[in-house]
Amino acid sequence: MGATRFQTAVRVVTPAAISGIIAAYIMAISRAVGETMVVALAAGQQPNLTFNPMESAATITAYIVQVAMGDLPHGSIGYQSIFAAGLVLMLMTLTFNILGHIARKRFRETY
Repeated sequence: MGATRFQTAVRVVTPAAISGIIAAYIMAISRAVGETMVVALAAGQQPNLTFNPMESAATITAYIVQVAMGDLPHGSIGYQSIFAAGLVLMLMTLTFNILGHIARKRFRETY
């Protein structure tokens, strides 16, 4: 109808695909948080908490691996803390999945 390829991509294709794009980003973040060894190795397994992406930091999974390496007695603080850390990971993943679902439903255009 006289539109260039760029205009078609920006005005037609992108608005129609925005729900999938947003959901994909949220799901990717969720998956990255849930991945164990990849995130642990990428962060350097250092027990640092920093907002600087140029410095190495520890992940929740690295903490679980670090604490669970030893022999933990049932019911100890360390034993309970790794379950609490696992619960936090699960809740974060669940939250991101719900956000992705909401974003997909909200921005979805049906034809």
